[in-house]
Amino acid sequence: MSGRYHVRDIRIERNVSVPMRDGVRLFADIYRPDTEEEFPVLLMRTPYNKEDAQTMNYAHPSWYAQHGYVVVVQDTRGRWASEGDFDPYRKEGEDGFDTIEWAAALPHVIPKVGMYGFSYVGAVQWLAALERPPHLICIAPGMIGSDAYQGKTYRSGAFSLALIQSWVLFIGENHALRSQRDDWTRTLSSLASSVQNLYKSLPLKEAFPEELAPYYQEWLKYFTRGEYWASQSLRENYNSIEIPALHLGGWYDIFLDGTIENFLGVRQEGGTQTARDNQYLLVEPWYHMPWSRYVGELDFGPEAVNRIDQIQLKWFNRWLKEDHGAWEGVPPVRYFLMGENKWKAADQWPLPEAEETPFYLHSTSRANSINGDGRLDLNKPSDEHPDIYVYHPSIPVPALGGRSGAVPDLTPMGPKNQLPIEIRNDVLIYTSEVLTEDLTIAGDLGVVLYASTTAEDTDFVVKLVDVYPDGRAINIAEGIVRASFRHSLEHPEPVTPGEVVRYEISLGATANVFLKGHAIRVDITSSLFPTFDRNPNRFKEPGEVKETDFLTATQTIYHEAQYPSHVLLPWIKNLELRS
Repeated sequence: MSGRYHVRDIRIERNVSVPMRDGVRLFADIYRPDTEEEFPVLLMRTPYNKEDAQTMNYAHPSWYAQHGYVVVVQDTRGRWASEGDFDPYRKEGEDGFDTIEWAAALPHVIPKVGMYGFSYVGAVQWLAALERPPHLICIAPGMIGSDAYQGKTYRSGAFSLALIQSWVLFIGENHALRSQRDDWTRTLSSLASSVQNLYKSLPLKEAFPEELAPYYQEWLKYFTRGEYWASQSLRENYNSIEIPALHLGGWYDIFLDGTIENFLGVRQEGGTQTARDNQYLLVEPWYHMPWSRYVGELDFGPEAVNRIDQIQLKWFNRWLKEDHGAWEGVPPVRYFLMGENKWKAADQWPLPEAEETPFYLHSTSRANSINGDGRLDLNKPSDEHPDIYVYHPSIPVPALGGRSGAVPDLTPMGPKNQLPIEIRNDVLIYTSEVLTEDLTIAGDLGVVLYASTTAEDTDFVVKLVDVYPDGRAINIAEGIVRASFRHSLEHPEPVTPGEVVRYEISLGATANVFLKGHAIRVDITSSLFPTFDRNPNRFKEPGEVKETDFLTATQTIYHEAQYPSHVLLPWIKNLELRS
């Protein structure tokens, strides 16, 4: 019901109808200074309840209104107060265009619109920007990727199980209430209370009632990257982006790779010079949410506290109020250097001073578990026996922290001590000597892994770990490859059992100082559960897998002259980084 009231010189209007081109009405709350002056618009379009307005991470909309903005927070189509059917991403471009132009025509408004928000709320900004609404001036998308398939729903062929199923649980609750389906509400409540059992339940396609979340079934059906995913992705359309963007990422966020790719892509291919010259990247040491100096098991110190509202205010003042001094001197890239726990600045990413340096795997006897003799150093291997472990999907290696999403009590997120899994013999451990001086890395991490398997399909998982003097082993980054996707995300093919295959595995980007007295470690195994679904060691669609499909796979990791498995670290040597 629409109404007006006043809070500390702010006028708030609730449930304002916003007509879309197809006649569907979306509803918004409007926060504005209690004056007849004109102000530019900040717009947030969210499927997560306009009354909440993502206040877990951002200041309340009234805070932005008190700083001289008309703030419009809208429920997206089919969500909360808004009409229509919810079909993720499908109508967000058109609805965004219509809402932006509607907001620019409001009374007592300067017709300039900026958008902000993270995750899905970041995606809707990009989808609206692709439509090129005349009054959209700038955006500030947080923690969102470049591709609907790679780095979100799947990663190198592996299904992002914890992220997707926990999101369906969260998003489905409102749909059940809107549909007045008590049975769905009870089902979702039961699943949420035993989420680990949900993750283990097979087949995946039967996790939710199809009518509750038909898009979930589609995502499992389209398990390779094709036109279905390309039509929803940004990476093919950077040349349609014509406005400045402030990209917010997190070193432990699942969308980190895509956030960086968006920054680089629009900077290189944006549709206007203004867009190409005004892309800015800010990478915090955070996971998806909440945002704080305390992430997982680490305290990143006072420089990592959440100041995103103050930063965004300067950004919007620059572009919506033409206050050039508000953003003067800000470098294109600002990133948090973990370990040193300080902010650094750069003109580009990756950093040109970072040297891609191979650190090779070695073992004398066997590298299985923390009790093995696996080593990591700069020397190429010569004649060494391979390391062997056994993977069975019924006893997967659990994910401790890492880059999942979206909330830490449901999904594995952030930096955590890996020792509880490093005692397992199905995890290979390769550790460097204790460092005699600090070693700084900043950039993209990669692994070249020579491996064979007795299965027709399997997974390989690699982690980069920082080993502390007290023995704690804190994860920095991780990557996975589904063997059948080794050549292509579009056309998977089984492997030949026993054949040595060269796998290139991305661990994403990071910036970390391995401090003097620490050591560098690489962990290798074949599961990261429930971050990703369990590979049954069969060439099979992920949604169809049952426990009866499970097979045992014997995995062999090679490190010899012919097959020199190694991790590639972007090492910055003897150079001062810009603060």
